[in-house]
Amino acid sequence: MKHKYIFIISILLLLNACQSIRDGLAGNKNNNSDEFLIEKKNPLETPPDFGLLPEPKKETEIIDQAEKIDEDIEILLKKEGGIKNTSEIDKSTEDFILKKIKKN
Repeated sequence: MKHKYIFIISILLLLNACQSIRDGLAGNKNNNSDEFLIEKKNPLETPPDFGLLPEPKKETEIIDQAEKIDEDIEILLKKEGGIKNTSEIDKSTEDFILKKIKKN
């Protein structure tokens, strides 16, 4: 009988020491008001040069760029493997794919 009272008193002291259990039993809510705080933002603004349009490129500049790209591609193909025509490229890719299929 004496052990029963000691056990009950020790449980009550333990529960009394726990703040979260005390708040839960008392029905207290968290006083955290930052959870739903909404910060105001500045309104959107248009950039100062928003109305200016870029100048279109001349046709000669576009053609020059395309030719330069073509020349760069040819130089890369010559350096990489010396492939001279597209049929060799097609055959090598086809062989590569067939080898992968046969492995699986």
